[in-house]
Amino acid sequence: MAGALPLTYLVLITAVNAGCPAIFARVETFLFLGLAAACSVAILYVAAHADPRSTVLVQAAAGVIVGMFLQPATSGIVALVTAVLSLRALPRRSFINGLALFALGVAVGLVALILTSTTPARC
Repeated sequence: MAGALPLTYLVLITAVNAGCPAIFARVETFLFLGLAAACSVAILYVAAHADPRSTVLVQAAAGVIVGMFLQPATSGIVALVTAVLSLRALPRRSFINGLALFALGVAVGLVALILTSTTPARC
């Protein structure tokens, strides 16, 4: 579920903005969508093939999603729900390791958000 929500959000945002060529004329848009989609698919894969080690490692991907979506908008809600669902899936004995990977992922996601965010395109 933690990977399905951001992936669904990406599909919806892409569909809503499909008529705006200015948004899709930027390389940053495709980098943002590609990174977020790759992280979402990784989370979905681990959810389907769960073992404790991969559940801890995928926290980095969940953190990237949260970092990229953490802003005061609808995507902020997606980020918070993803964080809760992802961290709840962690095994108790490796919670600290998973939390550290999650925090590292959030930092990477924030950097990705900053690097891919430019002035909004006008449609």
